[in-house]
Amino acid sequence: MEYKNLGVKIGLEIHQQLDSGTKLFCNCPIMRSQESPLEIRRMMRAIAGETGKVDTAAEYEQSKSKTYIYKYNTESSCLIELDEQPPIGPNSKALDTTLQTCKLLGCDIVDELHFMRKNIIDGSVVSAFQRTGMVGLNGNIKTSFGNVGIQTVMLEEDASTSMGKTEMSVEYRLDRQGIPLIEIATDPSIQSPKHAQETAETIGLLLRSLPVVRGIGSIRQDINVSIAQGARVEIKGFQELEKIADAVENEIKRQVALVEIKKELEKRGFKQAKTEYKDVTEIFKDTKMSVLTKAIAAGGKIFAAKLPKFKGLLIKQLGDRTLGKELSTYADMYGYGIIHSEEERADLHYEFNALRKELKAGEEDDIFISAGKDPAAAMEIVLNRANYCSIGVPEETRNADGIGSKFMRPLPGAGRLYPESDIQPIFLADIVDKIKTPKTLLEKKKEMKLPEELADQMIKSRYLHWYEELSHYGEVLVASTLLNTFKDLSRRGLDIGKIKREDLGHIFVEIKNKKISKDSVLLILEQYLMTGKDIRSAVKDFYMLTDKELKDSIKMIVSRNPSATENALMGLAMKNLRGRADGEKIVKLVREYLRK
Repeated sequence: MEYKNLGVKIGLEIHQQLDSGTKLFCNCPIMRSQESPLEIRRMMRAIAGETGKVDTAAEYEQSKSKTYIYKYNTESSCLIELDEQPPIGPNSKALDTTLQTCKLLGCDIVDELHFMRKNIIDGSVVSAFQRTGMVGLNGNIKTSFGNVGIQTVMLEEDASTSMGKTEMSVEYRLDRQGIPLIEIATDPSIQSPKHAQETAETIGLLLRSLPVVRGIGSIRQDINVSIAQGARVEIKGFQELEKIADAVENEIKRQVALVEIKKELEKRGFKQAKTEYKDVTEIFKDTKMSVLTKAIAAGGKIFAAKLPKFKGLLIKQLGDRTLGKELSTYADMYGYGIIHSEEERADLHYEFNALRKELKAGEEDDIFISAGKDPAAAMEIVLNRANYCSIGVPEETRNADGIGSKFMRPLPGAGRLYPESDIQPIFLADIVDKIKTPKTLLEKKKEMKLPEELADQMIKSRYLHWYEELSHYGEVLVASTLLNTFKDLSRRGLDIGKIKREDLGHIFVEIKNKKISKDSVLLILEQYLMTGKDIRSAVKDFYMLTDKELKDSIKMIVSRNPSATENALMGLAMKNLRGRADGEKIVKLVREYLRK
């Protein structure tokens, strides 16, 4: 795709959890509770921000009238998470790590840190707001596509974890709420999907250079994408870096297709449809479709509406899904779905023909239905979204869904921010000078005496700290063990989590002392994991044979297999003596005995 001609703009927001010992604004430990026996319930109400206006996204969430259920354990949550006690802090380790991040990104650091409250009323925080503070701005990072600007670096608290939802409620677990997060927001200078992925990888590597960051699954990427004739769309919740390029590409295709739909509706003379729908339950009383039969049997209703001039558009691809599937995700926000006339369902042929007459739909029109207890809100949001097709691409927040995304809520604005009155401003001038920045992973990579590919894998490995502690035994040996040997063992279904750094240290010491060979590392670890032996016993089983022991062993193999070929004898010798003798010696001795 010609990204420049499309006027593509891409920005990233990277969220990294910090392992600061305790949460950002209380003394609760950062841990996952196995049980959450206690609960509270809340309903949320949107309020005006500092501008005096109520945020559109907050109003939308309030319109759902959901009850939010919070499960918690006092070992990991306290009255501060429950919004029953003022916050303390912030956590000093989290603040220091954020300042380190700002320095690594070349940011200007603010003189005073002021925390704000950001309205979030989707239930993910008990108080209906998230505390966030700007620490740095105006930084940049280098990529192979050019520099990317860093607009802001924020320190904020994480939200709670969703455990599931029903039509009228959502359940959350509170042990994650309050964990410190660094949020890094780039400017929109990212040029392409691949550039977006490289930028995310570069920032991720920089963050993993810091000592106080959490491990796997602790980083999330949000993507902001727009095209010249489209609109800014925020896609939340990416954790897999390898999917970012495809996700950005998909969003660009989605917006291009929506612009094409807008132009097609203009050609057809489309006028915005009225948000009218009818109760057509009676038409479906004898339907053969089981989902609708069950809905009616449960006392539900079936509503139907017409989409004038939409013929053929609901099956148009918007990236990874059709427009019809896209509209259905809006209904899903109220716990419903839709079925439309373009789906050509044989089991609804009679009913849809009857609907066309009932709704006075012409040949250029489409119709759709939604079924359930009361699908009125779902019908309205689908009709309003369909009408917006004549305007173009709506600004909205969407949730990552494979390489695609689905509607979450309207795009929030500045109206959701207002000052935090419970936390005093923090003067940073005296703190900044004392903050030392660690070596970045890229700097460490340059210092490694490893082949390029192995060094690249090593800096991204969860075992990097082990490598740094053990590399004096031989950098290639240690890196190959941690990357290749561990992967091989894991593929065989063995639990490499049982291997301790000290275990590897003992193996490498014995290699250095020439008691075992490098080739025996895999065999020793395999036996250690399969038999439950302690590591010292497993190592002794692979002590190198003396020259006499090796000659006797090969003599026995040859004498017991008098009719075997040279290749067969080599195979037997290698199998029986693997890891306990040098391969070249084995080959040489087998040939000598064959000559004799």
